[in-house]
Formats: sequence, structure tokens, C-alpha cells
Amino acid sequence: MAYLYLVRHGETEWNRLSKVQGQTDTALSELGIRQAHALAERLSDVDIDVIYSSGLKRAKLTAEIIAAHKKHQVNEHADCREINFGPWEGLTIHEIKARYQEHYRVYREDPKRFALPGAETFSDVARRTYTAISDIILQHRGKNVLLVSHSTALKAAIMMILDIDLHNYTKFRIDNASLTTLYFHEDDPRKAVVMSMNDTCHLK
Repeated sequence: MAYLYLVRHGETEWNRLSKVQGQTDTALSELGIRQAHALAERLSDVDIDVIYSSGLKRAKLTAEIIAAHKKHQVNEHADCREINFGPWEGLTIHEIKARYQEHYRVYREDPKRFALPGAETFSDVARRTYTAISDIILQHRGKNVLLVSHSTALKAAIMMILDIDLHNYTKFRIDNASLTTLYFHEDDPRKAVVMSMNDTCHLK
């Protein structure tokens, strides 16, 4: 029996500007760094055995700030990186709506069918992140694991763990520096219980 703590990285400048990041390697903003420290304080009394992070620097710095409080190392896992949004990366939502009207409509209304040339699908990222998380859980049986990743990657993985259809992707949020806690029976990714989701009380 173990806990998995899923963390989205702190704010970046592109988050503030509503630009799509995807796998573009953006850095934390000053606010994002403060958010990471606030989350680290929140987790000060939480028993965490292992810390993992996406290799993208916004996630890795968030993880390193938490790890410094815990005196842990950060293990990097490339398959926990954000979705590749291809030509959307660097564009604002307003620009995407103007240039990719039909693709954006499908993204919002039927995300399971989202297929943008040069980008990953939600099914792609769900399988990738779910497999990575499953491997991490099995590698650290009975241990409490914290993983710092990204909004789309975390949402897709959570939905696959809970057997929620990807059609419902747009119906919940994962905010910057938020904490989602899952409890696993017998270290089995298919037997997860959500204890909390998108918890940002440490930022208020």
C-alpha cells in the first residue's frame, strides 16, 4: 500500500501569457519558484520516499525545490514529459482559435479524436505517462512516490488510471503547483483511490 503524489510544475511566463508550451523547454517564472517553495513547505510533514520528474526544466526545478526540503535526489523520467503540441507550441489560445479553428473545436468538444499534424494525440500521451507511472510504482513497491509533471500529461495519466474515457479530458483542471494524491492497493495501478485532486490550498 502506497501513495502517489502528482504535482504540476509551478507557473512559467508562458502560462501567464496563455501560450501553449507542450515540450518547449520553458523556465519557471518568479511566481512559479515561489509556488514550488510553498508546495515544498506544504509537503514538509508528508512521508515521501522517492521523487521523480519530467526532464523539462520547469518540472525539474519544481521537483528540485521539493527534493531540497526532503534531502532527496530527483530521478528524471523522460516519458513523464508534457504532450507534444507540435505547431501550437508558442501560440496563445487566441492565435490557435484563429489559425486552427476546426482542430481547436475538436480539441474542446471531442478530445479523443484530436489529431493535429506534428502533435501527439491524447491517447499517445495517456499510454506513455500511464506506462511510466506503472513502472515507477512497481519499481518502488510499498514506497510513497512524488512525481512532478505537466497538466496534459497528468490529466491523461489520471484518466487512464481511473478508467475514465478521454472524451472527458476538458472537464477538469490541473493547476500550476497543484497536488493530486492517489492511494494504491497492493501497488497495482489499476487499484487506485483518489484522495485529493488539484489541491492548491498552499498557494492561497
